[in-house]
Amino acid sequence: MSVIVAARGDFLNDSSTNNELLNSNYDQDNYPVWTGWNGVPSNSSHTHDTDSYSYLANWVHYSALFNEGYASYIGNLFKYIHTPYATDGFDPYDPVPRSILVYGAQSLFAGSTSVNNDNPDRGASTTGNFSDTNNTRIVGHVAQGQTVNNLSDMSATNMWTRSTEWQQHLDIPDNVTSIKFGAQIKVDANDKLKPLNFGGIYCAEDDISSKSRVVNYFAVRHTSATYTLPTGSLSGSYAQYNWNGLRADHGTESNGNVGFFTPTSLDITQKAMLDQDDYEDWQKVEYTFTPQSGTNRHMTFNIFFAENTSYLHDSPAGNTGGFQVYDPFVEFITS
Repeated sequence: MSVIVAARGDFLNDSSTNNELLNSNYDQDNYPVWTGWNGVPSNSSHTHDTDSYSYLANWVHYSALFNEGYASYIGNLFKYIHTPYATDGFDPYDPVPRSILVYGAQSLFAGSTSVNNDNPDRGASTTGNFSDTNNTRIVGHVAQGQTVNNLSDMSATNMWTRSTEWQQHLDIPDNVTSIKFGAQIKVDANDKLKPLNFGGIYCAEDDISSKSRVVNYFAVRHTSATYTLPTGSLSGSYAQYNWNGLRADHGTESNGNVGFFTPTSLDITQKAMLDQDDYEDWQKVEYTFTPQSGTNRHMTFNIFFAENTSYLHDSPAGNTGGFQVYDPFVEFITS
């Protein structure tokens, strides 16, 4: 593990000089908010796009939380990277580097969507790669030891939905032996995470034929949190309710969108579970992992906010808290 204090001063410095991610500074004048379509690719030429059903250049949106028809929730703001790090005022012609702040919803959006969010067993009969939106799992994480057969109550405190997620798909060159990933991160002192929420970054690799997924991740959580997330090898139903989402192998559906994926086996490495109180100012965090062997390899890099299902169900007062990221990066290492 390596934790490096970010450069201070009027502006944040970039995280990497060898970054494989595109638009890591979010400076394409895009500002998607509230709702959007899952799995829609967007390229570097995509600029000046704001509001609902908008896209973020080079990034793919995913949320298991549907809030308007078959569109899903987008909880993010963009912030300037110079002191006092103010929120960008939704200006579609303001091409400057920004950080992204992701946060939760605290609502199941009953009556406003075509997909039932109040159903922890949603999609329980579907595994592997699929395109039917109705079969996305609303539960994307369960606590260590949680029984996953016949989940019935979204008010449970040991389950989470990744209510906001942004990802990029990457090809892993054949000569790459290790991968470094990270970002500059922050949990503002005035926007602390609720006790059961967490945010983070994960990298995923899939084998569609075997319905298996490998995940390396770090996360930030509330100082008093005591829950434990499962790591190591998971299989069967237990695997299906952890780290499901969009497929990582570049596969697309007939409409060109990225398909959904529910694994039946998982290999999970938690690089760190960080204390939010240690990240009230910007710090660079980076970790390294060994990718799966072979050729024609692919991965996703994902920024996410994991929201406890009890908060979605009960809509408690106060903010969900937010997880801020500037200049996320992936570096491919060949020796």
